[in-house]
Amino acid sequence: MRTFSLIFLSIFLASCSGFTPLYEKKKFLAHKLNGIAIVTDKKKMSLSVKRDLLRKLPPLIEKIKYIVKIETKTENNSTVTSTDRKTSGYEIITTANVLLFKRNKKYDKKIFAFEERGIGVFEISPNQVLSTIASRDRIFEISSESLSKSIFDRLILFFSQKEYDSKK
Repeated sequence: MRTFSLIFLSIFLASCSGFTPLYEKKKFLAHKLNGIAIVTDKKKMSLSVKRDLLRKLPPLIEKIKYIVKIETKTENNSTVTSTDRKTSGYEIITTANVLLFKRNKKYDKKIFAFEERGIGVFEISPNQVLSTIASRDRIFEISSESLSKSIFDRLILFFSQKEYDSKK
């Protein structure tokens, strides 16, 4: 049984060792994503999305070629109320308007714009204030991570499509 576990573990580790991010496999993506600067409004969600996006992007080595502007809007909606347990269900809807600008000498030209949405659900209990605040903060973090992943995927698709169109 022990040898079987060792063999399984070694095969598993050998199969996982070749992971590289998509932008490293495609050199044109690494080149395009290298020159991106991110600008946001000063809202908490926008800054969180920016922080998560900066983790996903390669480090900025070259001069800035593209600017991503992110503006977020957060709404709270009541979904359900239980009078027996005195709890309320809320959903947080986060909308991110994303603009991609190409850096020029005289002015920045808008080349791509899109909107992403994220929805998170949490419950409020009047007797458990700290856990309610913690669950609300956790929903903000999850929503921020999913928005940044969606924005990153959209940017990769945009640059891939642009590269494909230029080869035609």
